[in-house]
Amino acid sequence: MNNVNSQDYILYKKCKQRVIRKLFLTFLFLMVYSITVYMGLNTSFLQVDSNGFSVLLATTLLVQLCIYSILFLLLASGSKVYRILYWIAYLLSVSLLYFPIRTMLTDTGHLLSYILLILCMLIKLDVLYHFGKYLKKNPSAKVLYDHVIEVSATGEYEDKRFAKDIQKAQKKLNKKPPVLPNMEIPIDDEIPVEDVDENASDELIIPTNPYEGLTYQRLSIRLGIIVYISLGLFPIIVQVFHSLFASNDYKHIFANQDMFIACLVSAVLWTVPILFLYFNHPKSLLVVKGCLLGELIRIGIYLPSFISYIRSEDVTYPIRTFIFFILLDVIRYIFLFTNIKPIFKLEIPEPVNDDDEYD
Repeated sequence: MNNVNSQDYILYKKCKQRVIRKLFLTFLFLMVYSITVYMGLNTSFLQVDSNGFSVLLATTLLVQLCIYSILFLLLASGSKVYRILYWIAYLLSVSLLYFPIRTMLTDTGHLLSYILLILCMLIKLDVLYHFGKYLKKNPSAKVLYDHVIEVSATGEYEDKRFAKDIQKAQKKLNKKPPVLPNMEIPIDDEIPVEDVDENASDELIIPTNPYEGLTYQRLSIRLGIIVYISLGLFPIIVQVFHSLFASNDYKHIFANQDMFIACLVSAVLWTVPILFLYFNHPKSLLVVKGCLLGELIRIGIYLPSFISYIRSEDVTYPIRTFIFFILLDVIRYIFLFTNIKPIFKLEIPEPVNDDDEYD
């Protein structure tokens, strides 16, 4: 590869790395936004109880996270057609302002809650708007999506980091040891070769690797499918078999909302390692261990509420209700941990160094 093409390749990889980092940070913002809004509007001061508002809010936030997670993965590929899809998703986010505004006009008793929600949505839209401009006008984004390197009238790069990227890469290449020529070792034709016994009964047994061919990206897709399917599947199971989770007077069903919240927390929590795995990040295993710890913390936080259901005197539940709920949650974690297990067997990828080699 000639020098010009080599430099272009260096800049392309560095710019892709910067854009992916920006994608990841923006998605983290969306996750923090979703969790903060949901928890804030479920406090006793701001909670809205009319027409299943809490469930509708959680569903809307989750659907947005799913849409943007898929969209950001597509944007990471470097195809500029996905920038159009980004603005379509942005317009859908803008259209969601209609629902809190319409509900606010009829439910004036929770006016403060709707106003705060609208303000949070406007902040989110402002962040997403500036990120869309970044994808169009930022020099690194132009290199990744438009394959255009901006140069000033004096012949210098508009982005000063580009020159530094090339200098670092050249220093890295200059430090590499020279490659030795291939050395052929002469073979003595007079060395006797022992005959191989064709009738030998011993067979070579090669142990099979159950994770052969499994990569971090495939594991990411599998984990994403399990997490997001569980989010819809297990609350539906509770709804279909609601009689198993009903109180003795058949007026309350505690497992419906509790299971949905548990699946929602897991979906938000495991979205982070899904992204890490998809991009072959060497810290993926550490992030997975952190999410496992997060699941234990979630269970510990929920445990007092679960015990309060058992000890409650106002609303009583049959013992089978708690047994079926625990069994269903155990099954959910079995599906989850079965798909996580291979990461402890796979080889950790080497950190990506864009300055390694460009020919």
